[in-house]
Amino acid sequence: MNEFTRDSLKDHGKGILKMFYCHILAVCLGWAAYPLLILIGARYMTIDVPMSIYSIFATIIYILLLLAQSNDLGVKDRRPYKWAKYRGKGFVLGALAGVMVVLLQYVVIAVANEAFIVQHPQFDIGSINSYIRMILYVPLFWLYSLFKDGGVIIPQVTHLTALIIIPFISLFAGLGYWMGLSGITLNLGIHLKRKK
Repeated sequence: MNEFTRDSLKDHGKGILKMFYCHILAVCLGWAAYPLLILIGARYMTIDVPMSIYSIFATIIYILLLLAQSNDLGVKDRRPYKWAKYRGKGFVLGALAGVMVVLLQYVVIAVANEAFIVQHPQFDIGSINSYIRMILYVPLFWLYSLFKDGGVIIPQVTHLTALIIIPFISLFAGLGYWMGLSGITLNLGIHLKRKK
């Protein structure tokens, strides 16, 4: 393997891990307020309503994280480094990170189907199973809530609906990378001016 190929693979691997890291941060943010939402919303409504509203906030932060990280990669690729640079690189990195999330979610779905279904003689308690299935997709809770059946509180991620994350990550990672490669630098940090 020549040096260009090795550096290109290493750069792509780092980019995929950055996009995956953004997803994990969004998942942590999505679950961070869950105990507080239960305390606030349990008296007045079912948990899905405050969870849906809060997950919109988590989705916005997630989008900003993806845009910032991929923009940084695009800005870096403007420099004369010797690895593969192409306009669709952010879309590819995002799609591959999305595939990683989907594969991990398929494992979670398999575990949820085998180990976390609680049954009662008269009825089936599927909420624990739904929570387990939602572990990696909590930043998009609001989106899954739009398509849930009327009788369930927690929407359920299936093998087919788990694929939503691939175009989601790919779209925003690609957009951020394209802006960075085009010379548009996103600066989402807060800078304080020092007094002289």
